[in-house]
Amino acid sequence: MLTIERSCSYNIITRAVHLGDEPLVALLLPGADDCETCLDQDQLQTSLDANPEAIIVYNQHADALTRAGNLKVVSGQKYIEIRQDTKGLLGLHAIRDRAHEPETLELIYQ
Repeated sequence: MLTIERSCSYNIITRAVHLGDEPLVALLLPGADDCETCLDQDQLQTSLDANPEAIIVYNQHADALTRAGNLKVVSGQKYIEIRQDTKGLLGLHAIRDRAHEPETLELIYQ
């Protein structure tokens, strides 16, 4: 289970909408109201190393998937993937990495 503020989910989806077809990779710190985007792989890894409890947020863009997948993460790392369904609607999917086996988490909005 992963709990985030409802306003945070709106902020994440709004950020994804504004980026359109561009890659999005960001970190969401516990209790934060929005994620912090990272400009490059080194900045992303440095921020994650300094905040190992952060949740990695990314969209389904190929570059974003590669950047998120190349990170050195702790066991049990949590992710939020911004997904788009066949009708174009955006939603959030929470995942935990368990020994490189993704496990879907229940995402609760407060």
